[in-house]
Amino acid sequence: MKSLNDMIAYHDTETEHDTRYEVVSYLLAHLRELDSLSLSEVARATYVSKSTVSRVVRRFGFDSYDEFLAVSRRLVNQDPSVTLRITPDELAALKTDVGDFIGLYIDGLCAALQDLRKTVDDETVDWLISQVMTHEAAFFGTDQPLMIARDTQVAFLAAGHLVHVGETEAKRHQIAEELPDDAFAVVLTNYGRYIEDNREMLEGLRSRGVKLCLVTLCYDGPACLLFDRVVRLSAHGFSGVGSFSMKAFFKIVIRRLLAVGPPQG
Repeated sequence: MKSLNDMIAYHDTETEHDTRYEVVSYLLAHLRELDSLSLSEVARATYVSKSTVSRVVRRFGFDSYDEFLAVSRRLVNQDPSVTLRITPDELAALKTDVGDFIGLYIDGLCAALQDLRKTVDDETVDWLISQVMTHEAAFFGTDQPLMIARDTQVAFLAAGHLVHVGETEAKRHQIAEELPDDAFAVVLTNYGRYIEDNREMLEGLRSRGVKLCLVTLCYDGPACLLFDRVVRLSAHGFSGVGSFSMKAFFKIVIRRLLAVGPPQG
């Protein structure tokens, strides 16, 4: 799925909304419908020629529009059972006959997972999916949380919904400026650094009425008041496991999303 990943990365980094960007944005936003959309219909919807659409998909490594459809179809129809490969029992099994430094780290991961189980419930997962699917939505973060946001973005694409993710600072600020007032924004940050570095941007979103959700490992600063909902992944700080709890949480979100599918009707 490398070529499709390149297309998504282009959408997540490009700040100029030229013809190619508009075609890519339309294709990604309609992945679940593309089987019923001809090349001519895509061209009409994006106000370009059929040859322009073909050139755009070839630009990202596809031999043809039909090959792009085939790759997109595999994403849309992927098996949700393979999206969460590591379970607490599997992690516990890794502890057998290993050195103490490995055992201590694995113990930390298991403790983080158990804490995640105590602090987040099924309703939270379904609420987050519902909010993203029913709003124009964006995920904000940097470093490892940004990678998690990107994986989650791909899952929502498979469910038929284009979520904005900015892979550069310029793109993130552009997304924030262009989000409509009734949008939904999710901030991913383990210890609150992203909030502190982007306080003005978040305050601007809040003042416009954009609904804000924070997903965090253990941040508990006054900036939490900016958010309509705070999803805490731990009752304690697990500095030794980094983004593991956040990755596990969003893998659960992805599995639930792909298993249930997009809303009907």
